[in-house]
Amino acid sequence: MVTGICSVVKAGQYNVYTPTTYKQVEIIQSPKNANIQGEAIELLVDYSGSMDRWIKVAKETLVYILPKIPDSSAVALRVFGEGASLTSFSYIDACKASRLAVYFKKNNESKVIKALEEAKIGGATPIEFALQQTVTKDLKGVNILTSDNKPAVVQRKKIILVTDGGETCGGDPCAYIRSIIYNNKDLQIDVVQLGSDTFLNCLSSMTGGTFYRVDGSREKFEEAFEDAFNVPRGTVNAGKNGVRNIPQNVKIKYESQPNNYTQQNSQTQTQNQTSKPSSGYKFIKY
Repeated sequence: MVTGICSVVKAGQYNVYTPTTYKQVEIIQSPKNANIQGEAIELLVDYSGSMDRWIKVAKETLVYILPKIPDSSAVALRVFGEGASLTSFSYIDACKASRLAVYFKKNNESKVIKALEEAKIGGATPIEFALQQTVTKDLKGVNILTSDNKPAVVQRKKIILVTDGGETCGGDPCAYIRSIIYNNKDLQIDVVQLGSDTFLNCLSSMTGGTFYRVDGSREKFEEAFEDAFNVPRGTVNAGKNGVRNIPQNVKIKYESQPNNYTQQNSQTQTQNQTSKPSSGYKFIKY
């Protein structure tokens, strides 16, 4: 009886899908392969309870950012820590609450925004599990090609992780990325960390990405998204004000170090927004 009650409670709280679920509704599944002639960017969004406000800001921000990324690039969306859906699903474990909401496709900003709208705020924060799903399922079949459809020498696959907390399911995101990075050198992880925690900067430092610590304001959150998606600073404000031309010469200071998590030395350099470092850990504090 106790087991049955626990199952019912979980069924009312967590969005984790069993084989039966796939027969009930249409759920996005990764194609075997995706050929992209630009950058593959997967947005990985925390839907734990305290993220409600920031997800709203993210939706309003992406409306202006996604149309400005190169037409050759493609964006995917995965959510994790999600809560109960309005549809009748079967559920098993909050710490496996992660799903691919939108697969890689060009010019799919409307689908990304709609999926962010439809996902439900939940409770747990299974960061390691979500990263595993992103790397082993979503990105596994992605091929980066040149304009003449040949394999690109430099494969660019980026994860933009947005969260306001740390792992709550007993996982170790840093250890996981450390264990797979040798065979996934094309992977880059940018972390948009809401709050003062810096634990997840390990993900950026190991992959040559950027760690954005956003301590509060909406403006700084928008700037972090502009940088992570590599669009000019001011893109969001320009969109809100109906301005088409955006200044390209904004200077940003990065704290950089070689793309090797075992090295401790760092150096500070100033980079132009239009020529961000191609590798090396960057830490930006707002």
